Amino acid sequence: MNNGNSSSGYDDDDGPSLHTRLVFASAWVLIAVAGIIGNTLVIVVAIRYEKFSNVTNCFIVNLAVTDIVFLAFCMPFLVVQYTFEHWYFNQTICKLLNFTSFVSVLVTVLTLVIMTIDRYIYVVHPFEDIKWRKPRTVFLLSLIIWLLSCIFASPCYFHYGVINDANYRQCVLLTEEELQKRFRVYTVTLYYFIPLAIILICYAKLLYYVYSNENKLKTRRVSSPVKWSKRRRTVTKMVAVVTLVFSLCWLPITLYIVPTNFFDRRTAFLYYFKAVAHSFAYLNSAINPLLYAFLNRSFRNNCENILSKPSCSAIMCKHDETQKQKRSEQSNCNDEPKKHSSNIEKNVIIDNNIELLSNDALINDFSDVEDELQDVDTVPHMIINEQNHHTNDTKKAYGAYFIHSKIDHNRHLTTTL
Repeated sequence: MNNGNSSSGYDDDDGPSLHTRLVFASAWVLIAVAGIIGNTLVIVVAIRYEKFSNVTNCFIVNLAVTDIVFLAFCMPFLVVQYTFEHWYFNQTICKLLNFTSFVSVLVTVLTLVIMTIDRYIYVVHPFEDIKWRKPRTVFLLSLIIWLLSCIFASPCYFHYGVINDANYRQCVLLTEEELQKRFRVYTVTLYYFIPLAIILICYAKLLYYVYSNENKLKTRRVSSPVKWSKRRRTVTKMVAVVTLVFSLCWLPITLYIVPTNFFDRRTAFLYYFKAVAHSFAYLNSAINPLLYAFLNRSFRNNCENILSKPSCSAIMCKHDETQKQKRSEQSNCNDEPKKHSSNIEKNVIIDNNIELLSNDALINDFSDVEDELQDVDTVPHMIINEQNHHTNDTKKAYGAYFIHSKIDHNRHLTTTL
């Protein structure tokens, strides 16, 4: 975002050289290319793998789309302006550039706020979380976030424009100096201080709940699978890390904007500080995919699968695999002999039980559903093989006990951490 000041007119005799500006421009281009590739990969993974079709991943896709919009549309114009200290484009692009930049920042920070609130409800109020935590609700929330961001960013479109001076042409905020100062306060308060305060309050309350209910949570963890509890903590940690990285990356540009309300001298030092601050802000749009890969094994493995098969369309491959799996399951069911009807009924109960676990697992974000199913699937076979050494009455009694215990266990999963 531009903040009302032009890029030229330094007080120092030796302002930043063209070589220095080209170095920063090259770094920004690399950030843009890496960010577009990484965020596109995030979207492809989310579309291809059904187990990524859950609430947190819907928010992650929203973040990825926002980063792509900023890097693809805004970055080229910003690179040209900061490199040559001249605006070569028309006034409409100037307005759209600043409007889109502010919208992308607001969408990102509002999405992080919603994700943090979701983590708080997910841990502290799990039953309330289940009621609203649906993809349709998240889609509506995303639309509301984009709409609110466009409304809050509308002043950028109406008040930015192009000025022509004797030596340079710039895209700046066309208001009086006093209004420019108020606008800077408005922007940093809206995209940084208020969201950060909400996020800190949510995590403070979350930590207070965890420590004040430590014994209760330990009891829940003992009664729940280790993987289940670990995945919830992993997703909460991922949201916290992404939010922390955003706060750190946007802190320098915030520190640059606020002091300019008190002095307007254009020095080489301010240029370097502003360039570095913008570099960190741009880097935030490219670093999120690396955070997902570093914090989540499933995302990392799925990225490797996609990159190892670049010739196969992601959506079509997933569709073909699903159709083959359905045909295989139907074929196996038709080939079962009728004389084993009792065994079929038992297998149906077990399969339904596994399906229930799979559906519950979708509530967890970035969950390894395939590993979960494999762990559950091995237990019935072990028990059935062991039952061959007992009488028929013992087999029936033990099988019924196992099935009912498993169903009760799955019902309890949604309330555990």
